[in-house]
Amino acid sequence: MNETAIEILQELGIDTTHSNETLIQLSVAESKYLRDLKMNVKSVLTTESISPKESYLLALATATNNNNIVLINAFVNKAKSNEATDAEIAEAQACASLLAANNVFYRFRHFVDKEVYNNSPARLRMNIMMSPVLGKEFFELVSLAVSAINGCEMCVKSHEQSVLANGGTEQRIWDAIRLASVITSLSKIVY
Repeated sequence: MNETAIEILQELGIDTTHSNETLIQLSVAESKYLRDLKMNVKSVLTTESISPKESYLLALATATNNNNIVLINAFVNKAKSNEATDAEIAEAQACASLLAANNVFYRFRHFVDKEVYNNSPARLRMNIMMSPVLGKEFFELVSLAVSAINGCEMCVKSHEQSVLANGGTEQRIWDAIRLASVITSLSKIVY
């Protein structure tokens, strides 16, 4: 593997002997994209508006949403090394799972837009949202990022409003969405 691919793995705390067909092909071709990806990952994980612990928890929720075990393990380790508790780590992952269900449900309602569905109770348990370990603002920020990945317009709008209502800023939202987009792209290369 080329030097940039190894540096990406090192930065994430992944064994530098890890490989897959995509990573090998990009290395063999000495793809410029690897340099871009390396810079993008570093950029989104180190912002002024989101702490390192929060960045790794957001990255973990994204990796969980993408079902990427290599990145899940890497981001659990990075979150722990930035003082995330087991409860916070579990909640970031639970949030990704909960939002997967909510995003499907509410996307359906939005796409079909029939009174019968819009007025029917969801009957989905979401107690984790009431008093999250991560705090309401950050839980909503994670929910927003996962909803953006999953393409639920109604959920994105609702969670964006909730982040702001709970003291979040548009800069935090922007940085969280940038992070979710880059980690999603990373999931296509490191798996």
